[in-house]
Amino acid sequence: FALAEAKSIDLGVSALDPAAIVMGDADALRTLLANLVTNALRYTPPAGRVDVSCGSGDGMIWLEVADNGPGIPAAERERVFDRFYRRSEQDAAGSGLGLAIVRAIADKHQATIQLTDAAAGGLRVRVEFPQAAKGAS
Repeated sequence: FALAEAKSIDLGVSALDPAAIVMGDADALRTLLANLVTNALRYTPPAGRVDVSCGSGDGMIWLEVADNGPGIPAAERERVFDRFYRRSEQDAAGSGLGLAIVRAIADKHQATIQLTDAAAGGLRVRVEFPQAAKGAS
């Protein structure tokens, strides 16, 4: 991602489970991941950190993107999935569609999304897919 390089953000994979395979629409799943990473990079300050991880357990496959940016207050976390919603105090470029698209793709794959505080102080987005999920192709 050029944005990571331009902002000197440490973008990497912190955990990778080779058994974490989701059956579904490969293009849509790539878009989901790209939107999550792009959002994290957009809101993480220069010289920050964005970690991507995936794993499996308890009948779920999970994907996480965590950053050390400003995060999202708990009271606004559900609103960020609304189309065109943008937090007023944010000055990063964007249309407010990224997380709405992520939710639509997750729904298509019977996945759930959780927004929580990241260990590094920013936002952690966790998408959980049922292991038996067969998203529309």
